[in-house]
This record gives sequence, structure tokens and C-alpha cells, in this order.
Amino acid sequence: MAMALLRRVSLPLFILLLPLLVPVAALAQTTVRGNIFGTSNDITLGSTFVCTGTPTCTGTIQIDITSTKCSSHVTLGQDIVFTGLNVATPGAIQGTITMKFDFGIRAGAGGACVIDLESTPLLGLYTGTWNGSQGTLSIELPDPSAVPPSTDRFSGNFIVETTPPVFPVKVSGSIDAVSANVQAEIQFRPQDVGTTQSVYVFALAPASVVRPLAGVDLEPMRIQAKGAKAGEVACVLAQLTSGGQLQQVSASQMQAFVTGTLSSQGLAITVLNGVPTVQIAGATFYVGYGTSASSMITSGVNRAVATAPGSTQCKPERPQTGWWWSPAEGGRGYSLEVRGNNMFFASYLYDVSGRSTWYAAVMPVSLEGSYYTGTLFNKSGGQMLEGAYRAPGAAVTAGAMVLAFNDASHGTLVWPGGTVPIERFNIVANGAAALPRANQPESGWWWNPAEDGRGFYIEWQDGNAFIAGYMYDAAGNPLWYASQAATPDARAFQGAWSQYSGGQTLTGTYRPPIVSNASVAPVTITFTGADAGMLTLPGGRTTAITRFRF
Repeated sequence: MAMALLRRVSLPLFILLLPLLVPVAALAQTTVRGNIFGTSNDITLGSTFVCTGTPTCTGTIQIDITSTKCSSHVTLGQDIVFTGLNVATPGAIQGTITMKFDFGIRAGAGGACVIDLESTPLLGLYTGTWNGSQGTLSIELPDPSAVPPSTDRFSGNFIVETTPPVFPVKVSGSIDAVSANVQAEIQFRPQDVGTTQSVYVFALAPASVVRPLAGVDLEPMRIQAKGAKAGEVACVLAQLTSGGQLQQVSASQMQAFVTGTLSSQGLAITVLNGVPTVQIAGATFYVGYGTSASSMITSGVNRAVATAPGSTQCKPERPQTGWWWSPAEGGRGYSLEVRGNNMFFASYLYDVSGRSTWYAAVMPVSLEGSYYTGTLFNKSGGQMLEGAYRAPGAAVTAGAMVLAFNDASHGTLVWPGGTVPIERFNIVANGAAALPRANQPESGWWWNPAEDGRGFYIEWQDGNAFIAGYMYDAAGNPLWYASQAATPDARAFQGAWSQYSGGQTLTGTYRPPIVSNASVAPVTITFTGADAGMLTLPGGRTTAITRFRF
């Protein structure tokens, strides 16, 4: 039995309420990452898995297998489900592991290993421990193909990453085919209790069911409704009128449900009270609070509580971590990672002289991670590719930006350069959809905490890695280098830093870049784990890098 690295599964913070609403107070996003490894009978197995949820954890696994039956190793990717993975408190754990298909291994042409998938799932048992920060697994997987049938035993370990909700909400009520009745109970954050703020009830709804408002501010209304053709139906901010009609609003026009001193006892809210379902079809309703509606949305202090059924729906998603671009603007790109309730964004592009440069932004998530607004900045005077560490200067503001995502791989960027549709970038053909490989390090931001101001963005796709180094030149100007290489050994990267110039500026029209130096210097990284490694710089100097947990 071999295991394949899981594709990332995001636990939605909105729910389709038909016919009953499910409580959402506990909808923290819990991601479990781990390995399963060992030798049993005639196979040696190494795997990496990622799943979301607790105590039932659903995700994917990537398995690398060798067998004495054949001459090569093979990899297999599968969906996987753990039950009983209760990490609420330290202690013993036990449950089941289910993979979508059982499988066997045999020798094929030339003695190469071949995997035969079976139509039935593979069900195993595990026991283990969880100490609050790390866990261990002892796994038993049946092998009915063995003669006589036997059980394969493997070991494993895992870590847990939890993203708490911005504030707790308990939801009750129902939405059926005729009418919607939804109530929500908010618990305010401890730091907000005793302050005077306004509570808001609002929706992100298909424009087709919303009464339009002329001249309304279109942000964050650049999210495409699901089920609609591109550009056909937009999602817009709206609030219900007394007659149950959704009326388009801007953040500055949004009316408060109540304004007053926030209490530790929280607040009960009637979100929908007998509203005809047809009038709100496809809308997702939110509750939130802040000193104003604009600050409530900008700071991300809001939660989705219900989505009405509809042929088109506004159920936006947080974006995938990875490289993004506009296919019409090759040579300029964006590195995005969402972690917890924040996003760290950077863009690599060029200044008016043609020199490569970069901008970054750190923003809170909003509208369940689908909307971000913040300030672009860059720095100068920091560390070069070579030489001793030097700290950069203060951040310099370059303008405001907004990101809105209609799904995990498509969105719209609004910044000083205008409005740009962006999407996930495939490093290799269909790479963004490929399952991670066994022992593959994490994609996202990396740095050396002792060398603040210089960072590296790394993404793996189908056995290839694309890396950008964001740093500075000898004159202190922000500068970036890039490197791409195949990684047959997932824990080792070997490539060369390349430098580009002459491409598109922040505010200018499109122009393609050129490669100004295809091999500035070699770059190698030896990874010692999923989130740690040693980077070799020009001249042989090394620096330890780890994942940047912003």
C-alpha cells in the first residue's frame, strides 16, 4: 500500500443551507501534514499527506514505493480520509485510514514496477499520540493479495496547523426552496469588548438578484459568480430592504444593524426572517463589525453564515498559494500566500529604466479569504545576493491595491497599474493541478530570520521548482532573481539565478522582458525538512532558510 501526497483541501467557512443550517462556531481551518513510512513484507514505502478537518480529516496522499517484486520505484497519488484524528487535547488517538482505491504492485515490461488500482477502497487502522504540537502514528494496512493474506505495518508522524476564525459565530435556522430563516449569535473578540462599534449584516450576491445602484463603488465587486460565464454575472455587495429585496451598496453606504458598546455576552442577530428564497438565490450572507463598514471589510472582521441555493452563486474562495500571472502580460508575475487570516503578496516587474524591481503588501483576509485590500510598498538598501548582511531601509509606499478572488485559481488585481485579471501560473503543463510529491517541501515564502528584508518564494509543481529571490543590488535598489529546475530529489534544488530586464512597469503598457543574464550565479538548496533548508550563495557562503510564518 503506497501513499500519495494530498492535494490541499480548504475547509470552507460558508455552508450551503438546504434544508438545515449547520453550526459554524467551530469552523477553524485545521490542516494536518505528515508522513507515513517504513518497510513491510516486500515493499518499502515513503509518503507525504495533507488533510483538513478534525476529527475527520480529508485530503490527499502521495506515496513513493519500491518493491522486491520489480526493479523501479513508483509513485501514486490518492484521496485519503482519517477518522478519529482528535487533536483538541493531548493524548492517545485512534481511528481509521481510508484511501479511495486499494492497489497491488507487480513487475511489468522489463521488470519495471506497475501499480494496479482496484475498485474497492483500502481501509486501515491506526493508533497514535498527540502531544499538542506533534503526533505519531502506528498504522496497519491489510494486504489481501499476500499468500497467506497479511497486514502491513508502518509508522508515521504529523503536525497540525490551525487557523482560528476571526471571531466565533453560532448559526441556526434553515433555507428551503420557499423561504429563508437564519439567526446568528456573535461572540466579540476579547480585545474589542467595551469598545463602541457597529455590527453589520450584508451579502455578497449575484447582480442578477440585486437592485442596482448607479455610481456605486465597484470594490470589492469584481468577484465572478459561480455558474456564470466570464463577465456575465458579477457578485456585488448588498443589503436587504424591509421588503426583502437585495439592494446594492458600497461599503461607505452600508447601514449598521446596531451600534453600541460591545459586550462579552455577544449579540444575537436575525439575518433572514421569512425572506423568499427566490429573491436571494445564490447570495452568501455575512455578519461583521467595526468602527465603520469600510473598516469592517478592510480589516476582515466578518464571517459568512449562510448561502442560499441558486444556479449562480457568490461563494468566493481564498486563493491557492503559488505563482500567479496575467497570460496577456508574460514576464510580470505575483507570488501569493494566505496564512491564517493574512496574505503576503509580492509582484516582480520592472522600473522605468528597465531594471527588475519588486513590490510587496501584507493584508488581512476578508469575505472568507476572497478579498484583500492593502498598501503596496518596497524597500531599499538591503542585502545583496552576495556579501554580508545589511538591513534595508524603511518601507516606501507605492499605492493602494485590492485583490478579489472568485475561486481558488482566478481573481482580479486592482492597483496603480489598473485592473488586471490574474490566474494561477503553471510552471509546467498542468503543474498547478498536480499532486505534491513525496517529501516535497512546502511552497510559499522562505527566509532567514536573522537576515530580515531578503526573502525567497518557492513553489513546486510536478517535480519542478520555481524560485524567486527578492533582495537588493549594490546601489541598494530592490532587485529580484529567478531560477527554475527539475527536482527529481524533492529535498534538493540545483539551478542558476537568472536576471531579467526591460519588461512591464507598474503603471506602463505591456512590454516583454529580456533575459539580461541567464546565469548570474549557481544556486543550490538542501532541504532538511518540509520547512527548513540550507541555501548556498555565490562564493560558497551558506545561509539557513525556513518557512516564513507571517
